[in-house]
Amino acid sequence: MGVVNTYTPSHMADQPNWLHKLGNLLVPSSQNQSNASVTITNKRILDELVNSFQDSIGRESVGSSMLFNAHFLIILHPDTYEERQNAFPVIVDEAVKAFKGLIESQKGQYERVAPVASSWFFKFGGGREFNGETVSPTDVYVVGALTGILPGNQQRQSPDKLHVTRRVKQTNRYEKVDVDLNTFQHIDFREPGAFVVKFKFEPTPSVSERAPMPGSATRNAPNLPRSLAAGLAEITYYIAELNKEDAYLMRDREIVIARKEPENQHFPNYLLLESAYVSNPHARIQYDDATQAFHIASFSRNETRVNEQLIPRSEPASPQWYILPDKAQILLNSMVTLNFQRTT
Repeated sequence: MGVVNTYTPSHMADQPNWLHKLGNLLVPSSQNQSNASVTITNKRILDELVNSFQDSIGRESVGSSMLFNAHFLIILHPDTYEERQNAFPVIVDEAVKAFKGLIESQKGQYERVAPVASSWFFKFGGGREFNGETVSPTDVYVVGALTGILPGNQQRQSPDKLHVTRRVKQTNRYEKVDVDLNTFQHIDFREPGAFVVKFKFEPTPSVSERAPMPGSATRNAPNLPRSLAAGLAEITYYIAELNKEDAYLMRDREIVIARKEPENQHFPNYLLLESAYVSNPHARIQYDDATQAFHIASFSRNETRVNEQLIPRSEPASPQWYILPDKAQILLNSMVTLNFQRTT
């Protein structure tokens, strides 16, 4: 009679680790079964996107201008990514519908919709770790930013840090955080998970047009629905490479100075300059009703000077404002000269 070897539990402990792992693969543990039963739904991803966008309206809007995030990274566990990737186009389509609905519902609070981008960008990626946190199959990370400063975009402004908005696990609230670019090295952003949706918004009637103020007939001019009829300031500019002079009347309380590109043509508050030496965007000028003063912020990697003084560069998502004198010379990249003159 042959000898039959039997294995007691103590013998099992002496077996190679691979045998134990094989057993877990063949017969999943109760914990694995529990994780497997929990899945991320398409609605959960959509809700995270919409909540992030809604938070950005309140966080980024300023004065009479409605601003909002236009770039979104959606980070999922690789298994969740594979399971949900066929639904990404539908999720994006539904998100855009919801975004437009939120904008429409809040238009009455602002004089205009003034985003600093011309399209919504969505990038889905799979990873097991993000910013020092483990990404589990039940996690959805949505990272939002005003404009093209996310990984993989040529317009990225910062060489080492990104200023983004995301929900923080500890507080379950959206917060503005700095994220190191190396954070995204382990995230697999694939081309099929990238989507671009262009948008265009018609100017919203201003408060003065909706509710005229006594003694302010000039503010009700129908051809200038967003601002004072006479303008807040006049900007004459000279483009050296083209030997071209022109003038711009600042009729909005905030304007964006940018390179003349097709994607910027429909923005009513953009000063577009036909020069390769101008960044996109290059700077913003803002009128503060409370202090009745003008301010300027620069976003260009190239120089921006006001009356020969260098204006430090900041991120479009976190502008650093500097007082702009009522009469000033603004020099962009040593090639484009703007003469600013307050008119009010």
